[in-house]
Amino acid sequence: MLVAAVFFSLYAVFVKFAGLEGLGSWEILLFRSAFCVVVFYSVMKYTGITVTTHHPWQHIIRSLAGTVAILCGIFSVSHLNIGLAMTLNYTAPLFIGCFVLVYAARNKIPVNWKLLSMVLLGFSGVVVLLSPTISPSEYFSAAVGIGAGFFTAVATSFVKRLGVLQEPESRIIFYLVFTGFICGLAGTLFTGGFHEWTSTAACMVAGLCICSAMGQFCLTRAFSRGNLVLSSSLQYTVILFSTIFGEVIFNEPIHLTAVIGMLMIVAAGLCASYFVRAEIRERRKASE
Repeated sequence: MLVAAVFFSLYAVFVKFAGLEGLGSWEILLFRSAFCVVVFYSVMKYTGITVTTHHPWQHIIRSLAGTVAILCGIFSVSHLNIGLAMTLNYTAPLFIGCFVLVYAARNKIPVNWKLLSMVLLGFSGVVVLLSPTISPSEYFSAAVGIGAGFFTAVATSFVKRLGVLQEPESRIIFYLVFTGFICGLAGTLFTGGFHEWTSTAACMVAGLCICSAMGQFCLTRAFSRGNLVLSSSLQYTVILFSTIFGEVIFNEPIHLTAVIGMLMIVAAGLCASYFVRAEIRERRKASE
């Protein structure tokens, strides 16, 4: 998982450089997805997994939500400090906690006060993180970054459903990146077409494509073969690595209040993930 965190942090660095070279978010999504389509389709062919699925609607919803999350993440990284953007992108556990609380309220299940307190703590951390570090012109980019966390939570919930339906991981990822390719191509064409490339831009795109694919592979391997709790905890190291890269490479300042906000979000996200899993286990025991 630490290796995955490094790759995703480097991916953010390459996205930032690609944005500085003039590439738009739709173009970055397109080329990132095109590379991953080739990689994961090859993986499927090698392992004998077909593209055909019996659960198309679940794949469509998961892939659209995941594509929007990726696009929001690219946009926020391009327009905000890397550490700040990646922190907002990793608010997904807080939104998953909100989903669980809403489900409990609709079904008249007693409120999980521990989970509720962690959700409130996490979003308080977002306020602390944003209040001293961004200008009014960056509010929209910050909102998009939080949107990345929300849509990641939606996509994650459908990944879980597809896992229960015994869908292979490579097929789930393939449909995601294929959807990203189609959306990226359409978005690029509808927003003015392709920008003129430089050799630097080409290198940045190659770097972000490789890092995104390797990060996704290491992430999937960590969650499928490693300890779930440990993997969930270590994935937040991407915020640490991204913040360090932002400081060293882009001279992005690190404020004490921003660090406190990041720590609040990470702590709340870890605890919220634990409480969500605990509540799901209790519901399963109650239904047996």
